[in-house]
Amino acid sequence: MVVSEGFARSAVAAVIQDGPVVPADVEFEARWTAWVARGRVHERLVRRQFVVRGAVLATVVAIAYAFLRV
Repeated sequence: MVVSEGFARSAVAAVIQDGPVVPADVEFEARWTAWVARGRVHERLVRRQFVVRGAVLATVVAIAYAFLRV
């Protein structure tokens, strides 16, 4: 017997909602916000380095191809 997708979603949602209510931790929220901000900065830096290194590599390959193509 195959369980329909709609039933599976409602069963999982019911299990998640039955858990105890935990109050929000203000210190955790501040730490999490700082963590996410650091992650975004790191991702921006890594993407920038990737683009710069890719451009430099493409330029070197184009120059090498132009000189070695004889």
